[in-house]
Amino acid sequence: LQGPNTGLGHSSVILMIEAQIEHLVNALRYMEAHGVRAVEPREEAQEAFVREVDRRMEGTVWTSGGCRSWYLDETGRNSTLWPGSVGSFRRRVAPFRPREHRLCRVSPSAPRPQPERVHA
Repeated sequence: LQGPNTGLGHSSVILMIEAQIEHLVNALRYMEAHGVRAVEPREEAQEAFVREVDRRMEGTVWTSGGCRSWYLDETGRNSTLWPGSVGSFRRRVAPFRPREHRLCRVSPSAPRPQPERVHA
């Protein structure tokens, strides 16, 4: 779950992971409620998110002053850290936004899978 722009220069990364898990659970709930069997982020949504992060990263200590650090890739882009607070990450990431995804629906005639008890 530690992917691009999920690192922090402050606070606990556990809070970032919790926000990502919340997003996943929200997606699964939506899928179950709406008969969706698969979701895939739309390319334009991904590109908009990257532009938003890059814009918010401008002028931060992580990208200003011409310093080189392990946070920056070979092009000078910071794809490691989130450019805001944990709260802003949670507000941006936790909700599942169906319009930002391609949705593959379950055929109405397909049998619904039945819950199965698994013994640990």
